[in-house]
Amino acid sequence: MRETLEVLSKVLPVIILIIFGGFLRKTRFIEQNTVSELKKIAVNITLPATLFLTFAKTNFESRYMMVFVLVFLVCVIMLLLGKAIRRLLKQPNKYYPAIFSGFETGMMGYSLFAVVYGSANIYKLALIDLGQVVFVFFVLVSYLQKLNGKSANAKELTISFIKSPVILSIALGITLSLMGDVSSVSSPVVNSVFETLRLLSEMTMPIICIAIGYELKINPKGIGGPLLATVSRMVLLLGMAYAINEIVIDRLLNLDNIFKIALYTMFLLPPPFVIPIYMHEGEIESKQFILNAISINIVLSLIAFTIMITIT
Repeated sequence: MRETLEVLSKVLPVIILIIFGGFLRKTRFIEQNTVSELKKIAVNITLPATLFLTFAKTNFESRYMMVFVLVFLVCVIMLLLGKAIRRLLKQPNKYYPAIFSGFETGMMGYSLFAVVYGSANIYKLALIDLGQVVFVFFVLVSYLQKLNGKSANAKELTISFIKSPVILSIALGITLSLMGDVSSVSSPVVNSVFETLRLLSEMTMPIICIAIGYELKINPKGIGGPLLATVSRMVLLLGMAYAINEIVIDRLLNLDNIFKIALYTMFLLPPPFVIPIYMHEGEIESKQFILNAISINIVLSLIAFTIMITIT
C-alpha cells in the first residue's frame, strides 16, 4: 500500500499541473497565444535538450532496430484498421482513421514517463518512439494531405523530418555517445553547457502539462462516437503491446522491464496533436470529433497510466 501511494505521489504533480492549466484557461489568466508559444518552447528547446542529454549517455545497440520496425508497422496496421472500422461503422468523418494511429509522445509521453521512471530511462521511451516519429512524418502527414487534395512532396517531408529538433537532438546525442561521455570532461565551458541544457530540460514537464490542461476541452455533444473510437484504439493497442512485449522485448531481445513499461506507456497515449492542424477550417463537425477524441484519450491515458504503474 505504501509503495502504491509513493508511485501515485509521483503522478499527482502531473495531474495537478494539468488541472492548473485548465484553471488558467477558465480564469483567462493567459491567452491561447501564450500557450502556443510555451508549446513551441517545449517542443523546440526544452524537450530536445532532454533527449540530447539522455542519448549522449546512452549506448545505442543494433537490437533496438527491431523495436523501431515493429512500432512503425503497428502504426501502419492501426491506420488500416481505422479505415476498416470507419467502413464498418459507416462513419462519415474522413479523418476518422487518423486517430487510430500515431502517438503524442512529445507533448505528453515523455513527461508522464520521466516523472515516474526518471530522466535516466527516457532513452528507452525515445528509442521506441522513433518508429512512430518516422510514421507520422512520412505516412500520417502524407495521408492527411491527400485527404485534403494535396500531393505529398517526399522531398519536403524528408527535409522537415531531418530539421525536426527532436530528431536532431537524438542524432547529436547518439553521435556524442559514440565519441565518449563528453559530460565527464573537466572543463568549465563544457560543464556550463551541460548544466544549461539540464536546467532547460527540467522545464519540459511543467510547460507541457500546463499546455495540455489549458487545451483539454471535451464537448459533451456527440461524445459517443469519439469515446467508442478511443476505447477501440486503446484495446487494440494494448493487445499489440502485450504481444510485442512478451514475444519480442522479453524473449527475443531480452530487454529489461522498463522497456516493456515504456512500450505500454506509448501505446496508451492519445493520437498526435498535429492531426487537427491538417484539417480544413471549414470542416467544423469533423474537427470537433477529432478534438473530442484526443481530449477523451488524454483523460483515459492518465487513468490507464496511473493504474499501470501501481500494478507493475
